[in-house]
Amino acid sequence: MDAIAAPPDHDADLIPPRPLRHHLALTIYWLSNSLLWGCLLHTGLQSRLGDWFGEGTIGLYFGILGAVGGVVGTITQMVIGAFSDRSTHPWGRRRPFLVAGVLWGAGALVLLGRSHSFWPLAGALMLLQLGTNAALGPFSALLPDTVNPREHGKASGLLGVARLLGDVGGLILAAAFMGAEGLPPEQKALLHDARFPAMCNLMAGFMLLTMVISCITIREKRLLSRPGATVRQVLLGTFNVDVRGNPDFFWLSLSRAVTNIGFYMFLQVTILYLQFSLGMPNPEEANMKLMIPAIVAAGIGSVVSGALSDRYGRRPLIFASQYIMAGACVVFVFAPNITWAYVAGIPAGLAYGIFTAVEWALACNLLPKGEAARYLGVWNASAVVPQVLAFAIAPPLGSTISRLVPGLGWRVDFAVTVVLCIVGAYFLKHVHERRDVARGSTTDAQRLT
Repeated sequence: MDAIAAPPDHDADLIPPRPLRHHLALTIYWLSNSLLWGCLLHTGLQSRLGDWFGEGTIGLYFGILGAVGGVVGTITQMVIGAFSDRSTHPWGRRRPFLVAGVLWGAGALVLLGRSHSFWPLAGALMLLQLGTNAALGPFSALLPDTVNPREHGKASGLLGVARLLGDVGGLILAAAFMGAEGLPPEQKALLHDARFPAMCNLMAGFMLLTMVISCITIREKRLLSRPGATVRQVLLGTFNVDVRGNPDFFWLSLSRAVTNIGFYMFLQVTILYLQFSLGMPNPEEANMKLMIPAIVAAGIGSVVSGALSDRYGRRPLIFASQYIMAGACVVFVFAPNITWAYVAGIPAGLAYGIFTAVEWALACNLLPKGEAARYLGVWNASAVVPQVLAFAIAPPLGSTISRLVPGLGWRVDFAVTVVLCIVGAYFLKHVHERRDVARGSTTDAQRLT
């Protein structure tokens, strides 16, 4: 499998249509990165912390890891992205950072697996954040670097599927390795001592494999010259983003951030809603029955909407996803029984798939020329920060209200998601899409050549 060499991103409008193999190559490292964090954040870290802390403190320590890790990851992506934008390495601008970041991350994963107390685990996790985000920031820029803007929807749709598969695969992998139902705490901790390193080693190996495949199948054209800037100037300028010069990009980032708070609140409280609001005796099983068709709908929505957005435009589809999600959450707010929740889960999954595919494609179209990786660091922050905020808002709000009226707090969380999706849609009204890109007509760059 071999992908076509591409000119730098300032010539992206001139790139010919890509074969399917190139679009698939752009998803392979996303798959392993999503698998890694799906495995750790959904089950792996919670299980490990549960070996050392009780119910009263585990949330605090997990919150610290999530908040600090999010900040470290965002800063790393922006800084390393800025350097990759200016790299003149013979391998290209992005691949050298992918290799270095994955090698660093694989080593950190080995250390993480062998951590037997909180502070060594926290240190290894921060090293892992540094390595994986140093790889992911530059790798993310390969999509706008090597794909014509008229195909961003197709590429982003496939990327969305890879992320969904990684999330689900990570959840299953962590459950297989860390599941210890019925064992006393001492035996559970001993089991995790043996299985957690094996799980981390497996993920490290998969990361290395996907890195090799990506480097072989995606070719870049070397940047022959770069703006004169010292290392100090690049570091100082990393966070000097031009908001006024790129208003559409930042309005889109704000819309995404607000909407993502709602999506993450939905994901975090669903199982608690099933248990306490609907009174399901086995909420884990009910949650699985709700999530499986939702995930299937998300995958279909991601691929189909990504391709449709290349032809008909991206903004209308993002609007549709926000309002579909708001409507689904209204059903959750008032659902009298589990049947209504099962039915509403399908449009909620469809909305998530559409949103994650199309907003990525629109962001790639709006990136400043020549600084794709640095601004994608800003873009990724509009997913990381909302995740932290959702942790801070949804569970405490649900618990506080449910102390007064049992089961009501989790319905209120869904009501907040409705409001957030509508506010996100309002901010999206300020975004002006490049209609020539979305409809596939002749671009300004082509008219000038």
